[in-house]
Amino acid sequence: MLAQALDGRAVVVRRRWMPWRLRKRKVNPSNPLLAIDVADGVSGLLFSLVFGLVFALVIALFGSVILFGVEAVLLVALLIPLLAALRILWVIPWVVEATNGDTVLGVEKVRGWRDSGDRIREIAEAYQRGEDPFEVRDYAVGT
Repeated sequence: MLAQALDGRAVVVRRRWMPWRLRKRKVNPSNPLLAIDVADGVSGLLFSLVFGLVFALVIALFGSVILFGVEAVLLVALLIPLLAALRILWVIPWVVEATNGDTVLGVEKVRGWRDSGDRIREIAEAYQRGEDPFEVRDYAVGT
């Protein structure tokens, strides 16, 4: 759910399906060659090209070993329906997160599909009112 905060930020509040967060590599769009860490000049670029060629030959020779990586993808593909069923049946809590671009503003665990949807709406409405829904509140005991 996309919420517009009072300070102009666009806050996305959603459920996270997998318990981990995949990271994107940040590349400077003005110089895409900087994606190669050793490409600091002509010599670095040549080293990268030679190393890349040798690496490609090794991969071609030992390609069957790389096929074992398919096992991890297959395992995740088989676990997704199981994780979804367990989360819908209240066994595993949903991870509700609020993000502004790549910045995580808050994360909360909520059990149940309907309850997590309600919490997503509450968080989005709080950002629209200018409140911080993840702020820790101190409650006075006995007053």
